[in-house]
Amino acid sequence: MRDGCRDFRTGDTIEAQTYFEDKIDIHHVFPEAWCKRTGIARQSYNSVVNKTPLSATTNRQIGGRAPSAYVPSIQARAGIDDEAMDAILSSHCIDAGALRADQFWRFFEQRAEALVTRIERVMGKEIARRPGVFGQGFTGDQGDYDDSLDEEWTDA
Repeated sequence: MRDGCRDFRTGDTIEAQTYFEDKIDIHHVFPEAWCKRTGIARQSYNSVVNKTPLSATTNRQIGGRAPSAYVPSIQARAGIDDEAMDAILSSHCIDAGALRADQFWRFFEQRAEALVTRIERVMGKEIARRPGVFGQGFTGDQGDYDDSLDEEWTDA
């Protein structure tokens, strides 16, 4: 929101004032129902990478449809051409081509990298990550982090 992301339907920026006055939803870019139908794992479609702020009205218009169905529908209803819609999607770090083609994993990888890059810019330092870490099959559990307690930390 701070970087000026814009509502898919209106093109208005989503700012703190809008957040409280216009009822902003956190929307699944690839809707949950669509992800379930196509076999995307819950950990992947519920990742912050697949979520973005939108007005509640826009979110209701999207429903559980595939992006290839909801994007042109929003454009037609709001009178937004492809170039303007691509700019709106870009304001959310969303690759319009991947979204319009229902390519979840291409979208996911590109958006994860874009979000990490924004975080690096704000922090002023680089974040360590493996190449391909957000690729197809990402579940949030990449197997190299052990959050179990060591024996020395138990009360035994």
